[in-house]
Amino acid sequence: MISMSLKIVFLLLVALVSLAIPSFAANDTVTVNVTVAQVTEITVVPESLNWTGLNPGSVGTAQYIDIKNSGSTSVTNIYIYASTLDDETVRPYGSSDPSKYSAAGLIVIKNETDPVPQFVGRVEWNWTDDISGATFNGINSPKAWGFYKNTSFEYVWVVGNGTGGFCNNTGAQFGISDYPDAGTTATRTTSTPIAISGGDKNFGYFSVSGKAAFGGDSVCVAVAADCTKIYIYKYDKRSGFGSCTNSQFLTTRQLAPGDILRLNYLNAYVPKGIPAGNLKQGTLTIVASSS
Repeated sequence: MISMSLKIVFLLLVALVSLAIPSFAANDTVTVNVTVAQVTEITVVPESLNWTGLNPGSVGTAQYIDIKNSGSTSVTNIYIYASTLDDETVRPYGSSDPSKYSAAGLIVIKNETDPVPQFVGRVEWNWTDDISGATFNGINSPKAWGFYKNTSFEYVWVVGNGTGGFCNNTGAQFGISDYPDAGTTATRTTSTPIAISGGDKNFGYFSVSGKAAFGGDSVCVAVAADCTKIYIYKYDKRSGFGSCTNSQFLTTRQLAPGDILRLNYLNAYVPKGIPAGNLKQGTLTIVASSS
């Protein structure tokens, strides 16, 4: 039997041995390197906007979109255009089919500094019939005319052809009344005509400013080469359309990766005299450039 003294000595030896063994932490480091590729990308949310049950001559409820820089490079020079010209390839007037009208042609927008909303891209077609009492002041050779419809207001417009009888050539003119149409000669007299500022094979471009029809704002009017329709816009900077001196970007502000530009006002302006039902689904395309 081990005596008590031997037990104590043994325990002391065990304790001393334990104290003599050093303790080490088990750790190390790993170097991490990540390279992100250069990608220019934006994401627009929500993916769809809907207005339902709107009466002719009314304005819908304003909605918004967020333009998110979801890429890895900064972007700038953001602009927008509507699918109206692609959706409305045939004159829809005289038809009770709502699908002949583009929903995109009813959408207005305001950027951060806009005084009034403007159509993203609205098409108005020639009237074909005479407009009683109309006086096309200063238009040398009236070729087509019609009504610019802005909810419950309508304004008489006219285009005069240029060289060779086309509205995309030198000498083409555009005029619009300063007063909402009331069926009188006074409200159907167009103001001093505006000369063409440039053209391509498809359109003649007119920079229009200070007109009541557009809230006194500066906009662009593209007139089809054959004079059969006009396209009203402000923020379309595609090739050709951007040659109008009044065309603008929605913003030239630089958006770094992860930044968001909120457009707080998009709305539907429904003109009078449009068929009931679902209009042809349209699209709004937003474009940004890398910076």
